[in-house]
Amino acid sequence: MRRWHGGRGALPGPGGQALTLADLEEGAEAVVKSVVAGYGAAGRLAEMGITPGAIVRVVRKGFAAGPIEVEVGGSRFLVGRGMASKVLVEPVRKPSMPQ
Repeated sequence: MRRWHGGRGALPGPGGQALTLADLEEGAEAVVKSVVAGYGAAGRLAEMGITPGAIVRVVRKGFAAGPIEVEVGGSRFLVGRGMASKVLVEPVRKPSMPQ
């Protein structure tokens, strides 16, 4: 199976494993590091704007199963959990506001 690896890969998350879009909590923002999928799935994600370097935000996530609502470039999409697990991300850490 051919795979498309954009970018340089994700940094390991907690526990030394790469973090995926499916792992993020509601409201979390992240930078897409790579997409590990076949050409068909990678093409569908690219049409939504989910490409290496894109900033994505998880808008809504079901309790146990179902699609994840993500915002990319001002547009919102529903992405299945299987598809979301193919997107490796690095969370965006917002700077703390001085008190």
